[in-house]
Amino acid sequence: MKIKPPRQAQKWSYPSHRESIGKALSSPGIRSNKKTHINCGSLTRMAGNMCANVDQIRRQGRWNYTTIKGAYHTNLPRELVRSMAGFPTYGRFFYLARAALNPLTSLCKKLIPAIGEWHDRLAAKDLSPGVPIQPTVDENAFVQVIMMFGKTFIQDSVLMMELHPCYPIRQHSIFSDPAYLSFRRNILQIEALEHDPAHTLLQQ
Repeated sequence: MKIKPPRQAQKWSYPSHRESIGKALSSPGIRSNKKTHINCGSLTRMAGNMCANVDQIRRQGRWNYTTIKGAYHTNLPRELVRSMAGFPTYGRFFYLARAALNPLTSLCKKLIPAIGEWHDRLAAKDLSPGVPIQPTVDENAFVQVIMMFGKTFIQDSVLMMELHPCYPIRQHSIFSDPAYLSFRRNILQIEALEHDPAHTLLQQ
């Protein structure tokens, strides 16, 4: 039996590369002067968000310093912004006292009932009675993201209600739910403790 040698990979031509990216952008209606280089800016900004060193990013893309600073990298002085906000200059370091306590999952489901229903169906792998489904990664991720938004909204709503008690949204039934009222009391206690000078001194 004669085995054919594997085909050697051919270099992707620039016109073909440009055409394929142009089609991908035009399909959702995105207009951009950049085609083949559009991913370069996204790459450097994402790497910057993850606190990658600029020199390492430049070496990865084989760009000179002027190119990466002028065309691809963000102009936002991240270290200065973090320092002015009271955080350390290195990234991915922050703390919110209210994030230490998570609301009940049942409370998040009441905030967005449709997502709560899908959350239960995907967990049970059942779309409707007698019709099993295989949840995909995308479906699970989408539901989890919306549930996370609901959790964050409930956490933030406690302090927002203190600042703006007359907001019409406060008429929503979830804010009179016993589970929310209990959660609200606990969050306010945590916030009061975090702003206690003695507690701050103890942390330092």
